[in-house]
Amino acid sequence: MKAAPQEQWRLLDVTETDRLLARAAHRRKSLPELAELSQLAVQRRELAEEVVKLATEVSDAEQEERGIEHDLEPARARLERNQKTLDDGTLADHKALTGLTGEIEHLTRRISELEDTELEAMQRLEDAQKAHQDADRRRLALDDHIRGVLKSRDDKFAEIDREIKQLTEQRRAQAAGIPADLLKVYEMLRTRTGQGAGRLHRGVCESCGMAINSADLRRFAAAAEDEVLRCEECDRILVRTADSGL
Repeated sequence: MKAAPQEQWRLLDVTETDRLLARAAHRRKSLPELAELSQLAVQRRELAEEVVKLATEVSDAEQEERGIEHDLEPARARLERNQKTLDDGTLADHKALTGLTGEIEHLTRRISELEDTELEAMQRLEDAQKAHQDADRRRLALDDHIRGVLKSRDDKFAEIDREIKQLTEQRRAQAAGIPADLLKVYEMLRTRTGQGAGRLHRGVCESCGMAINSADLRRFAAAAEDEVLRCEECDRILVRTADSGL
C-alpha cells in the first residue's frame, strides 16, 4: 500500500484522538458514582423492605391495642352497671347479691389484666412507631444522598459527553485528510487490536513496545517514503518520522 508521508503522519493524530476517545469512554463507564449508585440501590431496596416490615408491625400493634380496648369497653360498662346496682342497695336477695359481688370481683380482675396487657401493647406500639419513623427518616436521608450522587454522575456524564463530542469532531477533521484505503486498513486494525497505527521511534514500535530487529530495520530504511509499513510483531501500521532511527 502506498500513501504520502504526510498522509501517514495524520494517522498519528487520529491514533492520539482515538486514544483520548477510548480513555473518555472508559472514564464514563467507570465513574465512582456508578459503583456507588449500584451499592446505594441495594441499600435503598433493603431499607424500603425494612420500612414496609416496620409499618406492618405498627399496624399489627395498633390492631392489638384496638382489640384489647374492644374487650375493655364492655367489661368496664358491665362493672359500672354492677357497681351502681350494688351501691343502690336495691338488691335484697342474698344469693343474687353474692353473685353480683363475685361478678364485680371477676370483672375487676379481668379489667386489671386487660389494662396491664394494654399497657404492654401500647409500649410495643410506641416502640414500633419509633422504629418505623427512624427507618423512614433514614430512607429519606438516603434518597437525598442518592439524588446528590445522581446529580454528580449526570454532571460528569455531561462533561465527558462534551469532550467526546469535541474529540469526535476533531477526529472527523483529522481523518478527512487520509486516503480512504489507508483509513480503511487503519480502522480494521483498530477494531481488531484496539489500535491501528503507531510511531516507529528509535527502532521501537510504539504500538506494541517491541524493538524492531536489525533485518527489518534495514528493510524499512530501504523502503520508499510512500510505502506503508507494518510491524512484524503486532501487525499495526508503522509510521516513520525523523526520529525513527533509520
